[in-house]
Amino acid sequence: MSLYLTFDIGTTSLKTAVIENGHTLAVHISEYTPVFPQTDWVEMVPDAYWNAAIEGAKAVFARSGANPSDLAAIGFSSQGQTYIPIDTNGTPIYNAIVWVDNRAQSIADEWESSWLSAEEYRHISGYPWLPAGLTLFKVAWMKEHMPHLLKAWKFLCLPDFLIYKLTGETVTDRVIALMNGFYDLQTCDWEPRLIDAAGITKEQLPAILDPGEVGGTVTKNAAEELGIPEGVPVCVGANDQLAGAIGAGNVRPGIVTETTGTSLALIVTTPSLIDDTRVCVGRHAVKGASYILSFTNTSAIILKWFRDICNDKSDYDIFLQNIDKIPAGSDGLTVLPHFAGTATPTFNVNAKGAIVGLTLGHTKDHISRAIMESCACMLQECLEPVIDCGIKIESVRSMGGASKSDSWLQMKSDMLGVCVERPKYPDAASLGAAMLAATGIGKFNTIAEASETWYKSDKIFEPNPKLYIIYREVYNRYLDIYKRLYG
Repeated sequence: MSLYLTFDIGTTSLKTAVIENGHTLAVHISEYTPVFPQTDWVEMVPDAYWNAAIEGAKAVFARSGANPSDLAAIGFSSQGQTYIPIDTNGTPIYNAIVWVDNRAQSIADEWESSWLSAEEYRHISGYPWLPAGLTLFKVAWMKEHMPHLLKAWKFLCLPDFLIYKLTGETVTDRVIALMNGFYDLQTCDWEPRLIDAAGITKEQLPAILDPGEVGGTVTKNAAEELGIPEGVPVCVGANDQLAGAIGAGNVRPGIVTETTGTSLALIVTTPSLIDDTRVCVGRHAVKGASYILSFTNTSAIILKWFRDICNDKSDYDIFLQNIDKIPAGSDGLTVLPHFAGTATPTFNVNAKGAIVGLTLGHTKDHISRAIMESCACMLQECLEPVIDCGIKIESVRSMGGASKSDSWLQMKSDMLGVCVERPKYPDAASLGAAMLAATGIGKFNTIAEASETWYKSDKIFEPNPKLYIIYREVYNRYLDIYKRLYG
């Protein structure tokens, strides 16, 4: 028996799982709460992450009844940009600065206006703009406002920090490295000019490994704290979106994974780096492949907003029980779900939400369905750059809270004209982390082999040709309203 312990590090919680041969035996979620010292600042006490890992490891073994002595490796999935400066003893010298913290916006703006154009940075990093949330800009902010912190021994992103706590090694994976902003896609190494501009040295950043590669082994102290054996291999992982893609079998061109939750995010595997200003790109965990990352600022949260203003406390399956009685297109009703501006592909911070075409004949169910259709429209819109690049989309694999709705998945299939698939195991990021670790210790020859061996489908939704024609009109209506409002 070979078990894999995985940590999926989120913004407000850490999900721990124990996995055996692609089957999740137990999951535990440990919640933590960020602190907000000032406007636009979001921080976390570093010990919160380590304590959550300890709690989670003990909980999943207790809940599953699995024997920790059967643990083969530890793997990771994580948010990308949150980082912690530590001293030579491994002690944090400041709180973790969370990825949603926006204190460095002025730094990003000043760099773009003076010496680092968006086009140049896109060529370096794969980001089509300068996101102020990246570690890079926040370290540069420290240079101006907290220069004493630049004496830190290492600047570690969250999975790097937990790996250090487990092994004493300072390593990262190249996907998380890209997410922190210092990494150069062309050289596959830390970019010297960016390091220098931020006021630190290359030695203050961790060594870069391939996703899944063994970064160290569990120390005696860490083993005692987590209740696991000493010497277990600890493998680097990947960003949560890419780990989720791997967990859902998205390891070859033509497959798309999408998560519809608060926001919408999708990963498309591509044979090479795509040159397009409408999307983010990077190198896949699968060697030789690349990926496209597209995302929106809001998505299914609009449905929550609508349910809340209806003062309806029922579960979503009850709230939405009549939406299939409403015809496709919601009798001419269109929702723009851009309640917090747009991200890819239009990057319009000034965009707002809208409900267009209301009549006295429209009901709560019409608006609910129109919101769901608008999210399907955003998925289609995010895929346009992919289609323009000549990549044929074979299937879309859906995750997140919205994937529980058969009606919503059928809607997406009819909108896109391709099969939409719900994975059997909802914890795709945790499963992907286990796949990476299993490959890292040699159970599989490649990450693609691990993914395609362990991935299982729950249900496939096939497009209805007649509804596809209707949804072409719905999508064009959605685009036309946006253009009328915002050009």
